[in-house]
Amino acid sequence: MKIKSLGLLISILSIAFLFTGCGEPLMEMTAEEEAIITAYASKAVSKFNKNQTIGIANARVREGELDEEYSPDEPEETDDEAIEQPEIDPETGEPINVDASSEETEESGEETAEDSSSDLGYSFTEAIGIEGVEFSCSEFDVSEEFKTKKFLMEKVSGKKYVVLSIEAKNTSDKSVDFSQYKGNSYSLSLNGGEKASASFTPLGNDLVNYDGILAAGDTKSFILVFQFSDSSVENITSMELFVTSEGTTRGTTI
Repeated sequence: MKIKSLGLLISILSIAFLFTGCGEPLMEMTAEEEAIITAYASKAVSKFNKNQTIGIANARVREGELDEEYSPDEPEETDDEAIEQPEIDPETGEPINVDASSEETEESGEETAEDSSSDLGYSFTEAIGIEGVEFSCSEFDVSEEFKTKKFLMEKVSGKKYVVLSIEAKNTSDKSVDFSQYKGNSYSLSLNGGEKASASFTPLGNDLVNYDGILAAGDTKSFILVFQFSDSSVENITSMELFVTSEGTTRGTTI
């Protein structure tokens, strides 16, 4: 009985061995062939990897690249490399448009140049540009704070107020409506330095916001208030007022 069981077991094992032995053997590759496949696969993955900024466009292996003593000569220029790649912003990953940046810089430079070369050949009246009204700057005052009976602009550390006192006279034969000129903006330069825009006040004689009517032959006193650093007002030798309306700037020396 044991002999029959042993024989049956041997027969089963023999049949199983014969069936599993069928099929073609696995392909064996040389070390160089394995290296070529590995290099190609890694470059192909890098080409389509969205987590890196610029993928590798050329997955071909150069001749001799896999040799241990390989030293690359001048890099071969491929079609993809011949096309100039844009500079990439490391923070956003977006391409930087150099031409657009240059144009913006040039435009801003032109605006600055135009602004700094505003025409100073206007009289005080022409610069303010309110038809039918003559203007003159009677005096100016420099103080740490600006106050009236009903209004106060408090002291600001490192700053001083420059207040222009302006006299206006309607020399025409009809009333002049100042509300038409509320869009005017005023700025002041001391000693040819940087301009400071006029500060807004709620005062009824502030030229910045005055929208009343000046009757023919009448006169009125106005003010313009500016704020400058302490160093700017130490020694005032010249003052230039600039008035901008409808995109045009007119300058006058006070």
